[in-house]
Amino acid sequence: MRPFYAVAALSLVGAIALAGQSAMAQKKKKEPAPEATPVATVTPAIVGPGPDIAIVESETIVEAGGCGVDDPLIKGTIAIKNRGNARAERLLAKPISAVYLPENLDIKDEDIVPNALQPNELFSTDILAGKGAVKDDRGFKGKRKVFIIVDPYNAIHETNESNNVIVREVTFNCK
Repeated sequence: MRPFYAVAALSLVGAIALAGQSAMAQKKKKEPAPEATPVATVTPAIVGPGPDIAIVESETIVEAGGCGVDDPLIKGTIAIKNRGNARAERLLAKPISAVYLPENLDIKDEDIVPNALQPNELFSTDILAGKGAVKDDRGFKGKRKVFIIVDPYNAIHETNESNNVIVREVTFNCK
C-alpha cells in the first residue's frame, strides 16, 4: 500500500512542477519582452591624487621554511609601500597581503594589519605560510612558484593596480 502512495505523491509533485512551468511559459508569451539596453560596467580609474600600494621587490624576502607541521613552509618578509600621494584606507577585515602556492591554497599567509598607509609610508610584515599544515607527501620538493600579493581583495582603490603581485621561485625539500 505504501509504494502506491509514494508513487502518487511523486506524480503529484511532478504534475505541479510541470503546470507551474507551463503557466510561466504562457505568461512569458503574453508579455512583450522588454528591449535590452546595453549597459557597460566600468571600474572608474583614479585620476589625479590617490594611493598606490606596491610590493617593494628589493626588500621582500621569500624562502623555503621547514617541512614539519609546526614549521612554516614559506617564510620571509614582505615590504609594502604606498607610492601614491593619498592615504590608503583599508577595512580591518581584509588582509593587506597574501602569500600562497596556487595549487595548494591551504599553504597561505594573510596579514590583517595595518589600518592605513600614508603616502610614501613603508610597512613590512613577516611571512609564515603553511604553519600548522601537513607538508610531507604533497609534492613540496623542487622549485615552485610562490605568489606574493598586496591588497589581494582589491579593497583599496589605487591609481595603479598592476604592481600588486610578484612571483618568486622557491626550492622546497620536503618528502
